[in-house]
Amino acid sequence: MKSSKKPDGVAWDEENEAYIAKLLPYATSNSSPVISIPNVDAFKQKGVEKVSKQFQAELEDLQNKIKQFVTLAADTQEVYSAKFKFEPIVGESYHLYAGKDGENFLSLISPDSWNKEYLGTFRLNGEYKWERQD
Repeated sequence: MKSSKKPDGVAWDEENEAYIAKLLPYATSNSSPVISIPNVDAFKQKGVEKVSKQFQAELEDLQNKIKQFVTLAADTQEVYSAKFKFEPIVGESYHLYAGKDGENFLSLISPDSWNKEYLGTFRLNGEYKWERQD
């Protein structure tokens, strides 16, 4: 049998009798390209920071929407529970006053025209919700 000793720089598998340099997870010679493991931890950290900021911004938006919803619902309930003897027109503004009997009332008269306890000006929108104007 003839000795087939391979040079040191050759990656040879004796059992399978095949060159295996392309299968190895490391370089087999000085001229091989550098194999570096990417820093996955830095990628993860950067991703977590970006996503956290995005989630925080979305959470703040939702909190603001909830506050606006609660305010709109409270204002709408306040106006609808008030006394008025006319049919409000969508898109028009009306003034809410405290009545002497403890029951609020809605009026067309502006607060500078008379001396009543003024509670606010409200506009009836297209969805029949009352939006505070002041």
